[in-house]
Amino acid sequence: MPLPIRNKTAGNGKGANLKRNASDTWVALSVIACSIVLFVALSLGLSSRFFVPDGRHVRVRFSDITGIKASSQVKFAGAPAGAVSEVRILTSAERASDPANLVEITLSLLPSVPPLTADARVSISADTLLSDKFVLLENGAGNVVAPDAPLQGLPPVPFDELTRNVDDALDGLRKLLGGGTDDREIFSRIHRLVDGTEDLLGELKPVVAEAGVAAVEAKAALADIRAAAADARALLADNKDRVGRAVARLDSAAGAVEAFAKKGASVVRDNEKGISRTVAGLRASSENLKVTTTYSKILLRDLAEHPSRLLWGGGRPPLLPSERQILDSPAR
Repeated sequence: MPLPIRNKTAGNGKGANLKRNASDTWVALSVIACSIVLFVALSLGLSSRFFVPDGRHVRVRFSDITGIKASSQVKFAGAPAGAVSEVRILTSAERASDPANLVEITLSLLPSVPPLTADARVSISADTLLSDKFVLLENGAGNVVAPDAPLQGLPPVPFDELTRNVDDALDGLRKLLGGGTDDREIFSRIHRLVDGTEDLLGELKPVVAEAGVAAVEAKAALADIRAAAADARALLADNKDRVGRAVARLDSAAGAVEAFAKKGASVVRDNEKGISRTVAGLRASSENLKVTTTYSKILLRDLAEHPSRLLWGGGRPPLLPSERQILDSPAR
């Protein structure tokens, strides 16, 4: 009985199919992984969640943030400094306490950005008219802002608002010139306004002439004042002798007072030794009188206490203090 012959070609085809299926699986998994990474990145970008190395966040309040959204760029002195991580509309209570602001944004800053001051200038700017807007930070000269205190931002000036301002200015100019929409008519009216101004200047010339007359009259008044000053000098010149005599009398009186003072000083100086001797003698006499008076008081007090001693004598005499003790004792 013949043995069955294996089909080698069929076996090789099955192995090739397995390898191709494995490579397709890896490709599919790679696509799925890349899709997941892109989805996560897109989700983070749309949800405005950014990874800042040190987690520094600063809150800024604005009345208007036109052109700013989550993920907008933040610059410090023109250099990249972070991004806007959150945009939040203030609650009713917050708007009641801070009516000047309506929106609050949170800035995620890089570690290289220095601490912001309380008077830091936070504005919304753009490099060009068509480029995306960003938040520009400029530090002030005050103290560092508190961690929980929000900064005050400067609202942007939209281009359409500038256009409206220009249109309003043109409308106001037209109304000032009496209406009209033709630019040539406006310029012609401006020309007539200039002519009217020239006429007004011509009418002002007589007023200027009258002002010149007033200036001449003022010069005359100054001349009268100078004449009065000359009269005063003449009056002083006429009474020069009397004034001189009065000054001389005052000078002589001052000299007499000075001579009297000198004479008193010389008298004291010449009699200094005699006065010193007299004072020394008076001092010795007063000390002797004090000792004598003290002894007399002690004797009289002893006789008052023992009057019999005047007739019979005897008894121990009273104890007397020394002269130094009497002189050192206070006067009574």
